Amino acid sequence: MLSLGDSNSVKDDSGKRPKRALVLSGGGSRGAYEVGVVKALLEQGIEFDFAFGTSIGGINAAFIASGNFDRLEHLWNTLLGTDVFRMPTIDQIRLLLKGSRWGLLDTAPLEKILFKELNLQKFKESTMKVGLLTTDLCTLQTRVITTDEIESLPELVDVLMASSAIPIIFPSRSLNGEGMWMDSGLVRNTPIQTAINMGAKEIYTVMVQADNDGSCPQNILQVLTRCADILLYASAKDGIKLVQEYNKIIDQNASPEVLHHKLGLKVFQPDRNVILDMLDIKPVSSKYLMRQGYEDGLRQLAEQDI
Repeated sequence: MLSLGDSNSVKDDSGKRPKRALVLSGGGSRGAYEVGVVKALLEQGIEFDFAFGTSIGGINAAFIASGNFDRLEHLWNTLLGTDVFRMPTIDQIRLLLKGSRWGLLDTAPLEKILFKELNLQKFKESTMKVGLLTTDLCTLQTRVITTDEIESLPELVDVLMASSAIPIIFPSRSLNGEGMWMDSGLVRNTPIQTAINMGAKEIYTVMVQADNDGSCPQNILQVLTRCADILLYASAKDGIKLVQEYNKIIDQNASPEVLHHKLGLKVFQPDRNVILDMLDIKPVSSKYLMRQGYEDGLRQLAEQDI
């Protein structure tokens, strides 16, 4: 767990608290850990102006901003992987190999859940503005699509499906009839820079990867998950380094006029690796991860004296 900047909110010259952002990373089934941490933060009265997320982090952010936290927690407590995606048939695998199909798994069940559970009006009226990240395979452009740009429930579902479209595993998505939009986790899994660009001065980031504890994968799926972790964790480290460099520049010009521009960054993460396939969604694992996230969140908050 890492903390940068002043641990207490410092009001700006207008007397208002700085803009505060919640940043949630991708990680599939380990998104349950984020729910536990956020529960701890909300119970301590911490409010957010923004919520940014990639992949499952974006889906969690949409539910949280819509005021559906209890429902989000219930879903994690009950859902199985088969409630979110379908395994391919032999014919579908053949289509994938021929290039006529763009994802191994069928994500129609996830789409159905999003249509059923999300409320566009609550999402749009929330005081927490959401930013969802997705990358186009055609142009290699990464976009941050915000609450203000989404005008209908189908648009919201399209963006969430695109943001969570793990390459090869889940099918990409067209947005407004264009592109092949997918999970931008490998580009910007933990969108700290996005939060800074949107004006946040206090950033609360929840990561689902621990610092390496030396444990070894036990099967091929865990090998693939660990390889993904390497890329995803590197993305988060880039965002953390950006904050460090920014605050270093501020310190070098430490006058009263500029000190209040320093960024505060709080990073919450497991203290041990979660050896779990990203697609292994089941109540027993989700409950464990939510409990771990909640306990880590409370402990790390206390350590940082927020």
